[in-house]
Order: sequence, then structure tokens, then C-alpha cells
Amino acid sequence: MTSAQVTAHLRKFAPEQRKILAILRDQIASELPTAKQVIKYGIPTFMIEDVPVIGFDGYKNHNSIFPYSGSFNARLKSDLERYVQTKGSIHFELGIVFPKPLLKKIIKEKIRQINDSFPKKSGEYLQFYPDGVLKAKGKYRAGKLHGDWQWFRKTGVIMRSGSFKGGEQAGTWVTYDAQGKVYKKTLITGS
Repeated sequence: MTSAQVTAHLRKFAPEQRKILAILRDQIASELPTAKQVIKYGIPTFMIEDVPVIGFDGYKNHNSIFPYSGSFNARLKSDLERYVQTKGSIHFELGIVFPKPLLKKIIKEKIRQINDSFPKKSGEYLQFYPDGVLKAKGKYRAGKLHGDWQWFRKTGVIMRSGSFKGGEQAGTWVTYDAQGKVYKKTLITGS
């Protein structure tokens, strides 16, 4: 699924509703510059590293935002109290543009919630900057960093990579310049 499919999905709405949803889409895209736009569960969704951040869609009597978490709305309870909500959605009026400051707050809080969800039971670990750009990627084993890891700049360019064994640095570690080109290699030997 691609952003072209999101565009095609939005064409089914009447012009005024489509315009409101297109504004919402553009605002989300500006807050999550590296996110992929896909159709997930039948709705337009912004994904980072295959993790859904936020979805949106239109309906007969309202438009909705989907933060992909049944527990999310409680995190911003006072900010969302004027909106009709379900366990997994936030509804807003058809002819009204969703407030950009609140949208920004929702996205930043959702990124915090995603970051808080790692490491997974499998050991997978991801961490994101507030705009959804990947900050770190690796694995844990028995509560310690293990295997290959990568760290990225706020621009999304790789900054450092290396491996761990049981929480200890091992093998060759690489530092990259601001353009992502190898700057320095360091061989880590056992102590």
C-alpha cells in the first residue's frame, strides 16, 4: 500500500470533506516527515519503521483520527474532552479542520507512547525522535544490549553502528559523518 492508494481512498469523499481530510493529511505529513503513508485496516495511516502512528478517515456524520491504541485517549484526557471518542478514535465535525496544535500534541504523545513500548518481549528495540525520525535500533537479550545496533541523527542519517555481546561493545564500531559516510572505524577488543 502506498501514498497513491491514500490519495485514491480520499477521492471517494465529497469535495468539502475531502478538502478537510487532505488538510489533516498534509498536517500529519509535516509532523512526521519520514513516515510512510499506507492503507491499514482500511484507513489512511502514517507508519514509522512498520509501526502505525496515526490514522484518519471520513464518515457520513464525522471525521476521525485513530491513534492506534485503546489506551491513548486517557493520556490526553483533558485536551480531548470536547471530542466524541471511542476506545480507539477521536471524532471531529465534518466541516471543521482539526486544530493543528492539538494534532501536534497528539502526534508527540503517540511517539512517546511508542517509545515507551520498547523493548518488545522479542528484544526488539526502536526509539524515535518527537517527529518520528528513527533515533536508535537494536535488540536486547536478557535485559542487555545485544547484536547489531544503529543510532541516527535528527536528520535520519546514520551516526554510529556497532555490536554488543551481553551488554558489552564488541567487534568493529563505525562512526559516520553528517552525510552518512564512514568517518572512523574502531575495533573493540575484549578486556
